[in-house]
Amino acid sequence: MKTCQACKIAKPLDEFHKASKSPDGRQYRCKPCAISAARQRALDNPEAKREADRKYRQTDKYKANRKARREGPQRERILGQKREGWYRNHEANLEKLRARQADPEFREKQRARYARWRKNNPRGHRKWWLQYFYGVTLEQWDEMVLAQEGRCAVCSLPAELVVDHCHTAQRVRELLCGLCNSGLGLFKDDPERLRAAAEYIEKHHRS
Repeated sequence: MKTCQACKIAKPLDEFHKASKSPDGRQYRCKPCAISAARQRALDNPEAKREADRKYRQTDKYKANRKARREGPQRERILGQKREGWYRNHEANLEKLRARQADPEFREKQRARYARWRKNNPRGHRKWWLQYFYGVTLEQWDEMVLAQEGRCAVCSLPAELVVDHCHTAQRVRELLCGLCNSGLGLFKDDPERLRAAAEYIEKHHRS
């Protein structure tokens, strides 16, 4: 048994987080008190918390723990806990989010943070977008742009390219300009419609 220095309640040792430098190998505060104190520190100094989190995410320990959570035997249990917490706190979290978004000072800080991130990661948004929606890495994107010499695969004009993918097979095809990509989408990727449209245009050009 050990007495928590914060709440002054005697608890079993497994109710305390580990601390290698402590004589008994445990922190002086119990887990609930330690978590409460950490939350308060984060609220009092959010910038320091974000910086500490950023540094921790770059460590090998974080990467190993993240891999274990995603692939290890505890994956389903962790996902279940997340789902339960999300449903339990959903409305409260929405209220907090609405209150923060209504605060002009918070919105200004948010815009400043995003501007800093875009400046430090000029291709960061594209990297996230490609990976999230198409499963394409930046390296694969660069290879496709070079292979097409920066030109649209349909009209062959140099342009700002976007990923064209098959909605049925859910696979990436090639890179197109915005107009050609939008055109294919409006014609429902239907070759018969596209041929009919081409014949229609040619007929009226001849007349």
